[in-house]
Amino acid sequence: MPIPEGSGIINRKFARQAVYETLRDWIITGVLEPGEKILDQELGEYFSVSRTPVREALQQLQTQKLVQIMPGRATVVAPLDVQDIEKCYRPLAELEALAAELACGHLSEDDFFELEYTLRQSADAAQKDDAVTVVGCDERFHAYIVDAAGNEYLSELTNTLLLHIRRIKYHYFHLASMRQASAQQHGEILLALREKDAAKSKTLMREHWLSAMRGCLGETVAYLRSLEEPTNAQR
Repeated sequence: MPIPEGSGIINRKFARQAVYETLRDWIITGVLEPGEKILDQELGEYFSVSRTPVREALQQLQTQKLVQIMPGRATVVAPLDVQDIEKCYRPLAELEALAAELACGHLSEDDFFELEYTLRQSADAAQKDDAVTVVGCDERFHAYIVDAAGNEYLSELTNTLLLHIRRIKYHYFHLASMRQASAQQHGEILLALREKDAAKSKTLMREHWLSAMRGCLGETVAYLRSLEEPTNAQR
């Protein structure tokens, strides 16, 4: 299991949560790739904890469909399922479209300043080919709008779906063409929100996510094929 070198010593009181968050981030960012075996003994040694918090963290990741636990066999990083992309993106498109509609008219000048600053940061990161920062800016942009909608249930639902989508985005946002399309769409959404056009904001946000879904589907299929090529070459 290719975990980072060094020690991950953590506060034992919060061991399970710390192990969970670290593993989640490794899976999302691709440090641990789909199908990678996860060894609880190795993780216990890395974090200097017993197997109990490691197993509890893995169970939490299993409920979120980020790992697959096969009793008596192995625990592996869950595969990227192309069908899951559509299952996540379509409902998220509707939820975020509703958030944009509800947020319209409730964003302050401070909010717009933060949104515009986030877009500038994203543009700078894109020029440096810094996909991690671009993804972070993208998430902050959407989070501001969802928060402005003032509906905690909407926030909870979108965050759950984003957890699964985030893994895909780290591959997807490495494509310059995808980043440029996303940046242009963000600008259009921001303008509609400034104009307090709720209907337009809703429509643009929905199409933004559906457009991302279409791009992700194409990119993910290509990525999964690239993972299969070394295996096929060995046969």
